[in-house]
Amino acid sequence: MSTSSKLTLSLGEQQLAKLTNEAPEIRMRALEQVETRFIRCLQHGEPINFKPVLLLKQLIRWFGYSPPAAADRVLALMLELLRSNYVDAIVHKIPGQRLLTELDKIRKILGSLQSKRAMELLDDLQSLIAVVYNETTSVDRDHSSGESQSSNSEIGDFSIERFKLGPADYEPAWTRASLDDMATMKTFVDSLTIDIDLELLDHLTNLQIKLCDYPAEYLLQTPHIFLRLLHIQRMHADKVLLQINRTLFTTVKLLQRRLSIRSKTLYYSASIESLETSPQQLRVSSALTLLLNGCLELLGPPQLEVCRHNWHIIELIVEVIETFCQISAPVPNRIVERLGLIVPNLLDYCGRFNAGPDNELTNLTRNLMIPRLQSLIFNGLLMDVTSLNLKTNPKMDKVAARALLQPIMTDSVYLACVPLRMQELCDLCDSLKSGTQAEKQQMVRLKQAYSTALNQLVSKTRLAPRELLREQRQVCLVLIQLGSEKLLKQLCQALVKCSCFYGTQPELRQEAESLLSTLFDLPDERLRGSALRLLKQPVVDHFHAFLNNTNYLTGCSNIELARQHILGLPMSTRLLRKLLVHAWMPHQSQQAQAQLQQWCIDYLIMLLGLAKLVDTKDFYKIFKIVLPVMPLVICRAINYPQLQQLLFELLNPDTDYLDPPQAMRGNVCYLYHPDGKLRTEAQTRVAYALMLQDSQKKYKPIPDQLCLALMGPDLCLVRPPLNYSKLFSERMNLPFTRSLQALLRLLETPDMKPGIRRSTLIQLNVLLHNWQAVEAFTNCDGSYMLCLNALHNPLLREKKDSSMDADAMPPAISILLRVLFRSEHFRQEFKDNGEILCCLLRCLYMHPLEAQVRTEVSVCIFQLLFHEHMTPTEERLVMDVDLSPLMVPVSYEKDHSSPPTAASEGIALQDHLLAKHFGGKEALAAQHWRLYTAQRVCGSPEDMKLSALHGLDIINTLKLRPADLALVQASLVNVQLQNQLVEAGNCSNHEMLQKYVASLHLFVGFLHNKVPAAACTNLWKLMHKYLKVSPGNEADRELYMALLDLCLSCLRHGLPRVPMGLCTALSTDPHHSFFVILRDTKISLSLLHLVTDCLVELLSEEHYQGHFSWYGKLFMELSALARTHFEERNLQHVRCLLRILSKLGECPLELDDNKLQMYYQHFVQLSSNLRTSTQTGAQWQRDCLLVICQLHEQSESPLPIGGKSGCGTKVLRYLLGLCGHGDGEVRALAWVSLANWIRSSGDSMASILLEFVDALPGGLAACCLSTMLDGHEQMLVRELAARVFELLMPHIGATACCELLKCHSFLQEAHTALATLELYPILRQEKEPSGTKNSCEIIACYVSICVNLVLLQPTWCATLCEHAFTNALSDVLKLRTPEKPHHSAYLELCAGQICKLYAVCYQLNFEFLQRSICRDTALLKSFFALIGDVLWQHGMPKHQLVQVLKLLMVFCKDKNAYEFLCDQFREHPEMFANLMLFGLSPAYVQEELQRYTLATLSLVLIKAQAGKEEHNLLKVLESYVDETHMIVDGKDAKADSDTDNEDKENNTNALNKQFKMSLSLKGLPKPNNKAIAKYLKGKKTHVEFTNGVVFLYHALDQLFELHYPAKTFSFLQPASKSHSQICEVLGNLLKESAVAVDTARNYGLLEHVIQLLETFLDDGSVGNATVYVRRVGAHKSRDIINNLIVLLNMMVHWHNSPHAVITDTVMASRVVRVLLRLWPWLSHSAILKNMTVCLTTFLTEHSFEMCKQTSLVLSSQSHSLLQLMVRVADHETTKKELPGAKNAYLNCNSQAVVEAALRVMINCCSCAEGRLSLGKMRVLDMFDTILPGNSSGVSKVKQDVVLSWLTFWGIFSRYELGYKMCHMPALLNTVRRSPPLSKIRMCCLRILRNMCFCNSNRLQLVGMGPFMNLLGDIVIQPVRCVGGAGDTGLESFEEHNLVVLCLWKLFGFSAKYRALLRGSKLFKQLSILFDQLAILESQQPQHFKTFPFASDLNNMLWYLFEALNP
Repeated sequence: MSTSSKLTLSLGEQQLAKLTNEAPEIRMRALEQVETRFIRCLQHGEPINFKPVLLLKQLIRWFGYSPPAAADRVLALMLELLRSNYVDAIVHKIPGQRLLTELDKIRKILGSLQSKRAMELLDDLQSLIAVVYNETTSVDRDHSSGESQSSNSEIGDFSIERFKLGPADYEPAWTRASLDDMATMKTFVDSLTIDIDLELLDHLTNLQIKLCDYPAEYLLQTPHIFLRLLHIQRMHADKVLLQINRTLFTTVKLLQRRLSIRSKTLYYSASIESLETSPQQLRVSSALTLLLNGCLELLGPPQLEVCRHNWHIIELIVEVIETFCQISAPVPNRIVERLGLIVPNLLDYCGRFNAGPDNELTNLTRNLMIPRLQSLIFNGLLMDVTSLNLKTNPKMDKVAARALLQPIMTDSVYLACVPLRMQELCDLCDSLKSGTQAEKQQMVRLKQAYSTALNQLVSKTRLAPRELLREQRQVCLVLIQLGSEKLLKQLCQALVKCSCFYGTQPELRQEAESLLSTLFDLPDERLRGSALRLLKQPVVDHFHAFLNNTNYLTGCSNIELARQHILGLPMSTRLLRKLLVHAWMPHQSQQAQAQLQQWCIDYLIMLLGLAKLVDTKDFYKIFKIVLPVMPLVICRAINYPQLQQLLFELLNPDTDYLDPPQAMRGNVCYLYHPDGKLRTEAQTRVAYALMLQDSQKKYKPIPDQLCLALMGPDLCLVRPPLNYSKLFSERMNLPFTRSLQALLRLLETPDMKPGIRRSTLIQLNVLLHNWQAVEAFTNCDGSYMLCLNALHNPLLREKKDSSMDADAMPPAISILLRVLFRSEHFRQEFKDNGEILCCLLRCLYMHPLEAQVRTEVSVCIFQLLFHEHMTPTEERLVMDVDLSPLMVPVSYEKDHSSPPTAASEGIALQDHLLAKHFGGKEALAAQHWRLYTAQRVCGSPEDMKLSALHGLDIINTLKLRPADLALVQASLVNVQLQNQLVEAGNCSNHEMLQKYVASLHLFVGFLHNKVPAAACTNLWKLMHKYLKVSPGNEADRELYMALLDLCLSCLRHGLPRVPMGLCTALSTDPHHSFFVILRDTKISLSLLHLVTDCLVELLSEEHYQGHFSWYGKLFMELSALARTHFEERNLQHVRCLLRILSKLGECPLELDDNKLQMYYQHFVQLSSNLRTSTQTGAQWQRDCLLVICQLHEQSESPLPIGGKSGCGTKVLRYLLGLCGHGDGEVRALAWVSLANWIRSSGDSMASILLEFVDALPGGLAACCLSTMLDGHEQMLVRELAARVFELLMPHIGATACCELLKCHSFLQEAHTALATLELYPILRQEKEPSGTKNSCEIIACYVSICVNLVLLQPTWCATLCEHAFTNALSDVLKLRTPEKPHHSAYLELCAGQICKLYAVCYQLNFEFLQRSICRDTALLKSFFALIGDVLWQHGMPKHQLVQVLKLLMVFCKDKNAYEFLCDQFREHPEMFANLMLFGLSPAYVQEELQRYTLATLSLVLIKAQAGKEEHNLLKVLESYVDETHMIVDGKDAKADSDTDNEDKENNTNALNKQFKMSLSLKGLPKPNNKAIAKYLKGKKTHVEFTNGVVFLYHALDQLFELHYPAKTFSFLQPASKSHSQICEVLGNLLKESAVAVDTARNYGLLEHVIQLLETFLDDGSVGNATVYVRRVGAHKSRDIINNLIVLLNMMVHWHNSPHAVITDTVMASRVVRVLLRLWPWLSHSAILKNMTVCLTTFLTEHSFEMCKQTSLVLSSQSHSLLQLMVRVADHETTKKELPGAKNAYLNCNSQAVVEAALRVMINCCSCAEGRLSLGKMRVLDMFDTILPGNSSGVSKVKQDVVLSWLTFWGIFSRYELGYKMCHMPALLNTVRRSPPLSKIRMCCLRILRNMCFCNSNRLQLVGMGPFMNLLGDIVIQPVRCVGGAGDTGLESFEEHNLVVLCLWKLFGFSAKYRALLRGSKLFKQLSILFDQLAILESQQPQHFKTFPFASDLNNMLWYLFEALNP
């Protein structure tokens, strides 16, 4: 068949016949022509006239010739032919099987060639043939009888050997299938061998539904269902293949779920079978490898149109790779290599698209879309697989992996359009450590350069000249690549415009010089020519400005610029040298060389021309840049007469342009000039300069003018040049070190004879013919001076023996010659030494006839002139400059290499990247830079346009091409997805819609959940358009199922709009197709299953969107339908409905309890109908039991399903039966249902249990316990059985529990279980754990049972404590905490159960705890770390913290444990603060957590009152201020990363870093109570943190305000425990912390409390206390009194502190007024009375203002508070004591009240108002009652009360109203009756002392005999420290001191009284006492100092005697 064409292109039969010509040359020429024409027509979309069938046959026949030439090209041509539109003719003429046969033959022929590329092409051809023939004949197959594509023999030809499995591919089976299950699975296998496609589809659907019954490992065991599926996957296509892949997808999902289940310890159970007897199963990794390999084989070559079967194969591949990730197993290398071949093949295919005249951009993009999308997908898959293997395979070949990733790394479009993957790829390459870091840096550097340069070409982003100059290095890197003359012009302009900045900004000048260096050496001749033209103009302009006396640059002086060496351009010596060297390099083209040379010469001419235009001094500054390169300038001027003339004139010694040394140096260069006249003139000039230099006649004279004329012009001319290779002729490696050192030592000898010196120098010269010897010589000390002296000394005029020295000069010069060549250091030293040059010239002039001297001197001078350009070696001299115009005296070689510039470096970088990064693919590299250029110009891939780069001044190779843009647009997945959705929305053709749906699958598979919102909405609209109505015909049905697949994929990938839209559609449309299909009992199972999958995925937790009304309706409807289908035996339909029902049960159904109970029974019945205990039907049971549990959960009250008999008992029996089901999940759900049933049964459970004693051995409880202890059961089931046992414990009683535990050796089993504790839930899949393992949850069950039994029977705790299990639990606490997320179970075990067990042991077994855990410091450390772990975990369970607080209180009861924990909290104070603050959150008001937090805090505060300061936790919080300031105020933002902690102590340190200061209420939980939340919403909870105590107080203050709202609190309501706790803790905190007091003052806590009390006192409903009590009764006033007690108790604790001082007058007045108004209530409560008096005491203790207000009678009050206190003291003192033990408290309380009241009176003595009030009340009259007036009287008042009153009098007597004489007999009598130094006696003596201080009392006291006698008796009291006192003496001189003080006051201030005392007996007694003290002081000075009051008494006596003896 031929195709006609309007074009002339054709492939005739004769031309095609040449492909099989005998001559190989003709065949190759024909292949060239055919290939060129055919490929060209395909690329440009042009038709061609030829016979496709004939061409294909000829290409096949090509391989009949041996050897096959160009096999790759022929196969590629066949591939393109089959991909083209001409394939239809081939399909109709040649059968597919025949083509495959021919390809097999070709494969055999090419097998010997071992061509990898040929084999890949053959694979592509075979895959393409399968696709082409299947697509073409699909319509015929649909109308056929349904026979399968494969023959019966192919289907039946299943063999495991075909999969090439080895022993390593198998492992012991995880579980063994029962015989019944094995039989069922064999029927599945038989159903897969059916020949008819339609029946096979039904069987596959049935299999897909039933697979969920079995553990996934069953599919990997005999009868190998998984391998059977893989086998038929290879044999089918189209619908069958799609269904097979669905089944395999389900299999992979089941395998993932099973792996997840097996990875958890809770699902582990000890295997009963041994490894020898257990069956084998296919290893998971091997099974996944087989599936992955099969999928990759099915993937055909990329098509121009969508390939229908690719999307589900790719989806399956993705799931398989995810499963590899799940098991942490590497993907086999052969699979990775296969993926690595697919990626470049797809990239090559996409890269072959080119835009032609008929192939516009839109069509090109459309054709590229699907292949490119698949390319993007496989790029990601290859990266994922490589990353997985890198993590899981430490021996991975990283070099090979890097090679596989190379195509992705060069796919710049992919990296630009998928930026997230770009970062992943970079991280992956870094992990591979493949040496690409340098390439990465080079790529980044080059991209930055492109970016900077391109920005300069865009006006909006263009840099200013200065900034451009600073960035010139980056711009020049890509200047050649861009080829932009505009950019070059900008650079040149920037050089000129910045001229005025070069003087002040050296770095800018450096950049300018670097830029000039680059521009002079541009590799591109066009750009360099432009640069030279642009750079010449500013030089000319500047020179003309000098000529014309005009200004070159505005604001700049011409001469100032020139002084800075700026003649138009900023030049330097380095730049001049580069120009003079590089411009004469022969490697450039002649034209380019001439341009640069001319520029250089012109610049020098203009520079030298300034000599006549500027001052000599300025010119010398300008000419400084030329002086170092003067020899090169002279060399270049040889061929340029104008320059030479200027230069020669400039060097004239008689001119003043240059200094003489510089002029002489220049003239020396002319000694090598080729012109003899110039050489002669130069010789004269040099001689003249030498004579001028020797003005002091220091040197020997040189020849005169005549002699110079006779010498001729060839003084320095050496012809032929000296052969350098002969200079170091000695090549033998003989030892020379000793000889060299000996010669040098000899030369250093002073006064050496000249002859010896000469011979020594000659020997040294001979020795230095060796290269290494010269190096050793130059390294010796003194060699430098040796050379100088040897050359200099013979030239001196006055030197003796000059003739002999002259003989030594030749060897010295020879030595210098070789030293200069060998040592660069010497050359550098001598080049700047003008003396050396002069000496050499003098030698030259003095020995003109000695050829050797003249030659060597000439070479030495040459070295000094051109030292910077030479590189000497042992064998040759290399010069980097061409000096051919000069007469060079030595032979040399030229080095034409030039130093790199930024431009050449950029080209080298790009070439290096081309070779290394792009693998030498120039087209790929060019595309990369085109795309990068476009992206930088356009901004993003989305904004790329061809027109954006058209006007850009860059070369065409960097401008975007249509094929590039098409590839970019095809890679913009979001854009293409939107376009596809628009096209699909406008399409009405079923077949096209299915293609669009297939392509949308690929888009969703690539984007996952990152589909844009707009596209997601359009996608849902497209699906909803066709899914809302049920399909009406077969075409509709196929489209509907395709859309269901798409919907399911969207739901799986979590596209948010799809589940929400579907939920809304189902809610609003009762006739939605889903409902219709579910209701249709005749619907096909495949369609129902797809709808079921969609609904299940929709109702899953991650897609749940909220509450919808259709949940309950659908649940009821499906429940009825399930029964209907079951009755009709449509069991698979029932399974589908049950899956939906199990998910609906999780949603709010809004059913009342009656309906819930009905459906509960319904599903129990539905479950029991399927009577099987094997795996078959297990999913049925799971769904039914799950619904049963969910219904129970949704009931508002427990479902009444229990009872003594009837239905409830049947349910229980049924559930017990399921507890023995073969499936572990069914058993677990049965135990959960059983637990729910027990909870619902309530009190009737005890009677129900009796019915099961006979049915179950030992009863239900024993069954639970035995299940728990069964190591072969799954741990989850064991835990659930244990929980059920805990529920039964209260029902069976403590005694029965103890017996059961004893019978089952429970404690022993628990102790054994601890040894096999598995902390980490994830178990390794490769190897089964040996023996029984126990999880944290199981151990927690053991502990929980112990706790419950201790609570039931506390005495059993002693038995528990004695067992080793309890001691072993402490070791569990010491274990290292597992890492996240596996630590929650461990924390529940430790914090939730073990801490609880220890806490319950406290009541009766605290001694055991003290002996064990309280002494275990390791455990205490672990407990401290446990606190942090509990606080740290996310979503912290409150009950764990409660148990931690309980155990913390237990530890606080033990001294050692408390001190240890205090030390820990001191190191980590934030831990204690967080622990307290968490429980004090308003969210936990009235909850257990807050109660225990307050109790703990209260205990800590109580311990703080009596404990040491270092063990005061309150001080710990207060000291936390410095650290917190450092963090908060100092803003120390150092971030500390989480580390893997080796032990608990390190874990605590990590917590410290994590918390920092998390004491913010933002981190605390939100309150649950709406009222609390509303209250807190209006409160400003922000606190400026300065101290840990501040935050603690703030938390307590918040709770106080919640419990005591100022406006709504009522004292009539009883005070709760929380009220008492909060007030107690708050009071204790304020008592102990001054910081808390200050904070309370700032927050107005006292104001709040006073306001509460005032509000209560103003309450009209309460009124007067007495009236209220009479009205309501004393018992009803208890609430008021209790509330008052709670508040006053807080006040008492608060103000029992020196910090809580009330200084405000108004507040003091309010407080006193409140206390006065509360006074009527005191008569109704002794406790309240005591607290009020105590509070008054504390209030007046430190507050002067409170004393004043207490003493005053306030307005509207009849009494002052002080008067009431006096009355209280009077009343309590004089009232009679009540007999009986029951009144002991009242009696004790009475004494306390008296002491408190008297203390108030004492305090008020400090103010005048108080003293006046006390005086008016005659309070001292009380002593008439309490003190006996004579010795026979006995006081009826207690001595403690008397002491209190005397203490008051002692204070009161200090003041005027108190020290008047009264009650003297009673006082003296009391002193006489009281023993010495007793408290009462001392108080009385102090009162008497105070009376003595009153002058008005002196006369009466002196005249009172009893008083004076008493004083004398006291003076003579014996004291132990005085001799003769014995053991009966006093221990102190305190009384003596008081008496002497009284006497001094009475007698020391009046002559009359002094005389009276001197004449009395008392004076003698005092003298004796004074003498005794003096003796004691002299004999025992140390004892005297320490004896009480001895020193004081001695001083007082001295003062007294001084007063008596004036």
